[in-house]
Amino acid sequence: MFSSEEAHMSVEHSRVTHGRHLAANTLLNIATAIVTSVLAVAFVPLILHRFGTEFYGILSVTWMVLANFNFLDFGFSRASARYVAQELAQGNPDRAAIWTWTAVLSQAFLGVVGAVVIYHLAPFIVDHIHVQRGNRELGLLALRLFACSIPIDFANRSLTGVMQAGQRFDWVNGLSILNTLSTYCAYGIGILRGNDFATVVTALFAFKIVNLLATYYGATKVLPRLLSLSHLRGLTDSYWPRAVALVRYGWWVAAAALVAPMLVQFDSWMISFLLGVSLLPFFTVPTGLLWRLGFLPSSLSTPLFPAFSAMEARTEWGRIENYFVRAHRYLLVLLIPVLLVLFIWGEELLRLWVGAPFARQAALPLRLLIPGFLIGLVAPLSGTLLEAVGRPDILVKLYLAELPLNVVSVWLLTKYLGVPGAALSYTVRTIVETVALWLIVYRLVPFPGSGFFKRGVLMAAASALVFLPAALGIRATRVTSFADLAATVGTLLIYAIYAYRFVFDARDRQFTAAFVRSKARSFAEKCGIRRPVLDTDGRALDCGPVE
Repeated sequence: MFSSEEAHMSVEHSRVTHGRHLAANTLLNIATAIVTSVLAVAFVPLILHRFGTEFYGILSVTWMVLANFNFLDFGFSRASARYVAQELAQGNPDRAAIWTWTAVLSQAFLGVVGAVVIYHLAPFIVDHIHVQRGNRELGLLALRLFACSIPIDFANRSLTGVMQAGQRFDWVNGLSILNTLSTYCAYGIGILRGNDFATVVTALFAFKIVNLLATYYGATKVLPRLLSLSHLRGLTDSYWPRAVALVRYGWWVAAAALVAPMLVQFDSWMISFLLGVSLLPFFTVPTGLLWRLGFLPSSLSTPLFPAFSAMEARTEWGRIENYFVRAHRYLLVLLIPVLLVLFIWGEELLRLWVGAPFARQAALPLRLLIPGFLIGLVAPLSGTLLEAVGRPDILVKLYLAELPLNVVSVWLLTKYLGVPGAALSYTVRTIVETVALWLIVYRLVPFPGSGFFKRGVLMAAASALVFLPAALGIRATRVTSFADLAATVGTLLIYAIYAYRFVFDARDRQFTAAFVRSKARSFAEKCGIRRPVLDTDGRALDCGPVE
């Protein structure tokens, strides 16, 4: 039997996995991604101007070196989010706290290993990136201070996993914005001190410690037991079994993160090898533009992962299927109009961004990539579900099975069709991969309503085909800019009506309307807005608070 505290925690955790809460967290993630991107666009030119390209290059190399040591994370942050979410869902805060400390201490130890290696390799790295002799000591300072931050960053990830497990994405996103602001604050301090790069590096390290303390405080909001260090004494008997469980799960996540870039980047390597590096930007610029849309599936899958883990612990397969299918619908309905606009107006947008000569050669690869990104950007939802139900190994096995086939297809298509062939190979691979993931999910996850899964996912994906002829027609005719713009706007309006009426079902429409009303009422309450209370005939009687 649950204690009263455990029962309350179980009920509370069940509440925060409801659809409205997940939708609100998704919107928070999207807003945070937009804010951090805007800050980067605004501050990077200033930083380059003040400190010069060499100092910015030193920081870039430092980040690259640290990124190559991310494998030492061993997927512990993902693992801790899963196990903590399951314990919270079952009303076991003590066990959740033990899982958390196991992950934090393990990651901190692995981070120390990485820090020692980078600290001693720092002179070798600085000597081989051609830093000017006068800036050598600053390069060493940057590498060694950031090396010391690896244990801090790794421990931070596990504590962030606790907040994700408790669906406290208000704290997760608030800390993300705080981290971004503190980063640019460090640059500002360095500028005020006469463009002092050493001050910037030291301030960045200090802010990492502050961010860790803030993350720990946020984790205690989900799991108050973390305020007591008494659970550390209980680790002596249970540490190794739990650490082994974290490694067994997490190393598959880490392996997937290692293998996936090989598939994604192989197209670029093949273009460089077969066609020359001068043609590579005609592929990387369109892919970079489309990859910016990746914040949409990421914003959705991040809150879904701990929610799926919690529902699996409760064997709520019907709810998992419901959220999984509806997430596909919402994501595809959002992506289709954006990619439709890029398909029609991509060349014009590239012309404004990078110039007409470049746009003429990059436009075709961009259009060939769009169908692949439309389907490929929903693949993280399937990967999230597989990881949440304890099968991260499936992703690694699928990637390894794809690798030789991808090598052959990319080589043939790039050799005979050039950059457009590389774009086509990417689209073919992502469509095949996503469909394979759907089939795997359908086979492995015990969904109670297979027909619902097929209708929900395939109906949303097939809706793109309805408006593909319109996009091709607008692109081919090119009557006048005004006529093309009017046709695009008209097509988007028709699609919005079509999606609402035929892709969404009654529950989708009801959920969307209820979510908008609840957020409008919450906003009105915070603003102190009062609305009239009506009698049975609709006449205003009094002005009461928003309910």
